[in-house]
Amino acid sequence: MNKQLGILLAVSSLPGRHGIGDFGDSCYKFISWLSKNQYQYWQVLPLNPVGPGYSPYMSTCSNALEYRYISLDYLVKDGLLDKVPSHHKNDEAVDYYSVGEFKKKWLYKAYKKFIKLYPETLHKFKTRNKWVLPYATFEVFKWHNDNRQWNEWKLEDRDYFLTHRCPPKKYMNEINFVIFMQYEALKQWKHVMTFAKRKKIKLICDMPFYVGFDGVECYMNRDQFSIDKETNKLYEVGGVGPDAFSDVGQLWGTPIYNFNKMKEDNYSLLVDRVGYLLKLCDILRIDHFRAFDTYYVIPAEEETARNGVWKIGPRDDFFNALYAKYPNSNLIAEDLGDLRPEVLQLRDQFNLPGMFICEFTIYDLYNNSTTRQIVYPGTHDNETLWGWYLNQSEEGLNFIANRLGVTDREKLYDEIVKYIFTMPSMITIFQLQDVLKLDNKARMNYPGTVGDPNWKWKLKDFSWIKKVKYPDYNWFN
Repeated sequence: MNKQLGILLAVSSLPGRHGIGDFGDSCYKFISWLSKNQYQYWQVLPLNPVGPGYSPYMSTCSNALEYRYISLDYLVKDGLLDKVPSHHKNDEAVDYYSVGEFKKKWLYKAYKKFIKLYPETLHKFKTRNKWVLPYATFEVFKWHNDNRQWNEWKLEDRDYFLTHRCPPKKYMNEINFVIFMQYEALKQWKHVMTFAKRKKIKLICDMPFYVGFDGVECYMNRDQFSIDKETNKLYEVGGVGPDAFSDVGQLWGTPIYNFNKMKEDNYSLLVDRVGYLLKLCDILRIDHFRAFDTYYVIPAEEETARNGVWKIGPRDDFFNALYAKYPNSNLIAEDLGDLRPEVLQLRDQFNLPGMFICEFTIYDLYNNSTTRQIVYPGTHDNETLWGWYLNQSEEGLNFIANRLGVTDREKLYDEIVKYIFTMPSMITIFQLQDVLKLDNKARMNYPGTVGDPNWKWKLKDFSWIKKVKYPDYNWFN
């Protein structure tokens, strides 16, 4: 079979003995399942630390990994911990706060043993990863300022790196603890990458276009964002204007890049974000790709996205800088939504595959996929396919049945699945929820909302392996 197939599943959604999927046995078992069932790709959501509402798209650091993904069981195998009890083992939703508190307690125990056994390792790690010391210092400052945003910290912490090059000695134990967590997370993820390569599974990671305001990138590089020099507040924020999906648009509240300033050093902050994340995967999906062409700017005082304006982005200037520094960048352009032709021209100029969402297009007879697209029923931002099917009108289902030539309504859902699997594509990727025929209780995210139930869906165990029905490989013969 030559069809390239993949599964979209967040690491957090894997079964986990400690309340969340992690970089331990579940990753290896899932990759083995993918390989055995002739899938070639695993697409994950951003691996960076989760932010407000536990969203992985609003992080405190682009390069860092979420510490909750560290496998405590693998720390036991490494001799850093004794036996660790289970925690929320059979939950079907992630309790991020509880899991975070539980894991931090055990990770600190592992850290104390680690620094006794390997006193020089963290220094070497800091030397090889220049981003980790500023990030760890930022996190510790945040702890000591009641987790407030950095622009609300006490002055000595808020402006510390304007006058200092090294972090404060009084916090070095806590800073090294954060660095230890990043060392272990990266070590474990790289082992997952090695195993995936051995099983011939390619990993697709995800890079949010914007960074979070309350993150180390803005804290350390204020002149490269839309941050007022006097107040250290945002004077404009990101989002998307009103369109067919929303008459008020989407107000994200993300900081806007100062592209004029970025151009002075060839967009190194953004270029190096891409370059670093490409080391953690085989292919990187660039979220909100259209912003490289045109990005939406909303005054910070606005309560909706209605009164924003579109501005011209760095376009090919950025990609020329990217490919000059990282010539082997393997990217996917998230090119969804109402786009002007120049966005697609920019995508095609650099030969980037785009995306095709079947839930959006199945009613359009003239909108067909191509072999330069990654085809999805829907992504983490959409309904599950079965949830979407249950919400279609009788008229809509009749239209689909006629389009697919299905006379037996009981077979219609299976025929929709077959239709999607066999469409022209570079890769066809289903959410695991879709091959398990799960309804919208398993939906991952509702765009424009914060908090429950977003980002929390999780598999209870691996019993589903025996229930998987799709794909039927006779379809491709």
